[in-house]
Amino acid sequence: MAGDTPGDRPAFAERLRLQVAARYRGTSVEIDPARYCLRVRGPGVDIALPLSALRAACERQPARTSSLIADFVRNAEASMVPRPAETVSLSRVLWCVRSRRYLASLARSEELLHEGISNDMVAFIAESLPGQVMRGVPRAEWEAAGIDVAAVRRAADENTAARFTRVVERIGAIDRIPADGWRLAGDSLYQGSIVMVEAVLRAFVERAGGDVLIGLPDRSVALVIPAALPGAELFPPRVVQEWREAMNPCSREVLRSDGRTLRALEHGRRPTSLLPWLND
Repeated sequence: MAGDTPGDRPAFAERLRLQVAARYRGTSVEIDPARYCLRVRGPGVDIALPLSALRAACERQPARTSSLIADFVRNAEASMVPRPAETVSLSRVLWCVRSRRYLASLARSEELLHEGISNDMVAFIAESLPGQVMRGVPRAEWEAAGIDVAAVRRAADENTAARFTRVVERIGAIDRIPADGWRLAGDSLYQGSIVMVEAVLRAFVERAGGDVLIGLPDRSVALVIPAALPGAELFPPRVVQEWREAMNPCSREVLRSDGRTLRALEHGRRPTSLLPWLND
C-alpha cells in the first residue's frame, strides 16, 4: 500500500504482535521492549522474533511495508516447530554462530553448550532439523541420553566440518581473487559456522597467500577478503553496512585469521586472540 509506513517503534511492534497472534492462534505473543522483539510461546514453542531489521527495511522501502510485514509473519512459521519428545541425535548436532544477544534471547540459553568467538559472537551446539529449522540443544537432553560433553563437541566439530567440505573444495579451485574478496551465502542457517572449521580458514589463507578478514553480518552471509588487498581497508565499514541492512543480522565485528586462530579487530585496542582450542 503506497501510503503505508512503519510508524514509531512501539506502534510497529504492536502491529506485528497482532498479526503474529492472529496467524498463529494458540500461542501467546508478547512484546519485549528491551530486545525489541516478539516473544512467542505455545505448546513446545518458545521463540523470539527480532523486529529491528524488519523495521529498518520498512523505513527504507515504506511502499513495501505491508508486503515486508506479511513475508515476516509468514516466514515466522519455520521457527514455530514444536519440539517432540525424542532423544537428541549426534548425527544432527553442529556449531551455530550467532551474536551473544541472539543467544541470550533463546529459551533456556543458559543450558546451551557454547564457545565465545569474540566480544559479540558466540558459537553454540544446535541440532539441525528438517525444513531449514535449527534449535539449541540443552545439556539436559544429551545427559539424559547418557552422552557426555566430549562426545557432543566431537560430533559438532565433525558434522560442521562435513557440512563445509564442498566449500573447501571450491576455495581450492578459485582461479582469481576479486578486489572485494569473496561472499558466501549458500547456507541460510549456518553460513557463519565456517569460522569453526579450521579446514575452511586454512583454505582461504592458503589461497590468499596470507591472513584473511572475515565478517558475518547476516546469519546467511559470510564475507572474506585477503588482509593484504587494498580493499581490506574498506572491509569493516562494508560489514557494518550489511549488518545494518540484514534481515537476520548476526554481527558487525570483523575477525582476522591466519588459518588456525581468529582475532577480533577492535578499533584502538590490541587484537584479541580467540579460539585457542583450534591449535590442539
